[in-house]
Amino acid sequence: MADTLRQLTWRDLRMGIPQRDTPVIVAQLLANVLRLRHRTYYPELRFMETVENTVILMAIFCAECNGKPLTALGLSKHLEMPRATLLRRLSFLALKGEIRRGPQGLRVNASIFASPSSDDAIRSVRQTVINAGNALSKMDTD
Repeated sequence: MADTLRQLTWRDLRMGIPQRDTPVIVAQLLANVLRLRHRTYYPELRFMETVENTVILMAIFCAECNGKPLTALGLSKHLEMPRATLLRRLSFLALKGEIRRGPQGLRVNASIFASPSSDDAIRSVRQTVINAGNALSKMDTD
């Protein structure tokens, strides 16, 4: 019995699971968006460094949009990331011109959204999300 369980693939296990394709579609969506960000903005970095930078940037952006900008210490606590690691990542993002530190906290530099390469990347991400949404909506009719 144990040998049989070890030989089963994710595909085999999904067969009895309601909404079985949902985790696959969502995982592919996240991987595709992160790979696109890596190729477009940080090809010189290892992929996981891109993931960390992206999560940091998203947290700063969301906090700012909600009217509650984060400080480096607040961001470190929010992300449960060692402060030294976060400070290195923040220095990199500031050097790239993606964030700025102000008296009110960390802010995303809005000009990063105003370039042709950014426009292309945003269109590509939007299409990736639409495709995943379409795939997920078809599950409701299956």
